[in-house]
Amino acid sequence: MYYTITLNPAIDMLTKVNNFELGKLNRTGESKYVVGGKGINISLLLKNISIKSKALGFIAGFTGYYIKEELKKQGIESDFVETQGFTRINIKLTTDTETEINSQSSSVNKKNIDDFFGTLDELSNEDCVFLSGNIIPGMEDEDFVNIAKKVREKGAKLVVDSNKEMVLDTLKYKPFAVKPNEFELGEMFGVKVDTVEDIAKYARKLQEMGAINVLVSRGSKGAILFTGEGEVFCANVAKGKVVSTIAAGDSMLAMFVAKYDESKDYKLSLQYASAAGGATSFSAGVGKRELIDELSVQIKVNKCDL
Repeated sequence: MYYTITLNPAIDMLTKVNNFELGKLNRTGESKYVVGGKGINISLLLKNISIKSKALGFIAGFTGYYIKEELKKQGIESDFVETQGFTRINIKLTTDTETEINSQSSSVNKKNIDDFFGTLDELSNEDCVFLSGNIIPGMEDEDFVNIAKKVREKGAKLVVDSNKEMVLDTLKYKPFAVKPNEFELGEMFGVKVDTVEDIAKYARKLQEMGAINVLVSRGSKGAILFTGEGEVFCANVAKGKVVSTIAAGDSMLAMFVAKYDESKDYKLSLQYASAAGGATSFSAGVGKRELIDELSVQIKVNKCDL
């Protein structure tokens, strides 16, 4: 069973303004409201490729209820801890560029956190847990690390995608995969990553620190996978019209893990991961299976001498 953890979920309001003027009244076109958060995005992608998952985390108020019900409508099981206050609403504004305004959810307390850890009691060595995104107000960095610790103590596979501190602090629990982009990879080590040689150097450092597989996304330049078997694969990106890059990285990571679990083939997994990232970029929401399959034929994966 796949479990996705979104400690700080959100409702994303996707809206567009033509001829946006700062400091003046602007009118949007029709807005779209979608459930968001990195773990939830992963659950949505898995659902689109007919794989079940259970979404875990915190929700609160009418916005939290909306998230729970929307996932239920889409056939995604959840076991959220319900808290006081409200779950945040984020604004994704498209003008001549893409702007994100992320708000803050209500704080959680110690009992809420203890209740959340209780939702992990059912994990076993047959499960895979995606620990994604950032902590919610009221949690400490140590809580995030302790989640990773408990997942591994239960014998489950761990996948981590968070900010630099969280990723680095959980590497000792040997996550199956981490997925930084070029900028994030450099940020982890306080350097600027300019070349593929730089990427290789610091991706391998992550592996030395405990990561098994490191998938580095490079935007329009494709992706590079450093496997736990010492191989390096490079992939291009599919061609298409970008609608939104939101959740593209989450889709890539979800597909990589799911396809590898199915095939045990790193090359094929990177091919479909890249196609999934493209499918989401070319869609209003998380990419569908049909588009992923269509784009997969555009993706060429080769061994890289890095």
